[in-house]
Amino acid sequence: MPKTGRNEPCPCGSGKKYKKCCLAGNEERERQAMAAVALEIGDEDSMYDHHGFCDDCYDELVEASNAILDLIDDGRFDEAEQAAQDVLERFPDVHDGYARLGLVHEMRGNTEQAIHYYRKVIDFIREHPDAYEPGFAVGYQLLIDRLEDPASAA
Repeated sequence: MPKTGRNEPCPCGSGKKYKKCCLAGNEERERQAMAAVALEIGDEDSMYDHHGFCDDCYDELVEASNAILDLIDDGRFDEAEQAAQDVLERFPDVHDGYARLGLVHEMRGNTEQAIHYYRKVIDFIREHPDAYEPGFAVGYQLLIDRLEDPASAA
């Protein structure tokens, strides 16, 4: 079954976007199910395998990061930029703040600033190779390549 996108209509039929309707509840149920499985098999470490954060802290990060996406979707770029700066300060041990700042600038059309922040993501990933799957930085390099040469994306 394909995953519902954040901006797609909610599958519950409410007429709202998924992100404004059932997304948070579904994510919470998924998190609880994973925690229950971890307890059942005695793998308590897997409950805290979110970049070293406990579940509650990781949930705060996810909520803050998703809130930035909502602000961007709503065209509230100044608020999104401030929220991304806040994420960067509150969660300096993950790449999310840089990635969201890159997206804010990309959406504003500030190509050089977007590239700057996407490069910071790549640098961060290289500095923390154990925290990321091999090849994770490739997606950001592709974003940079597309921004540097928009004709190549066509």
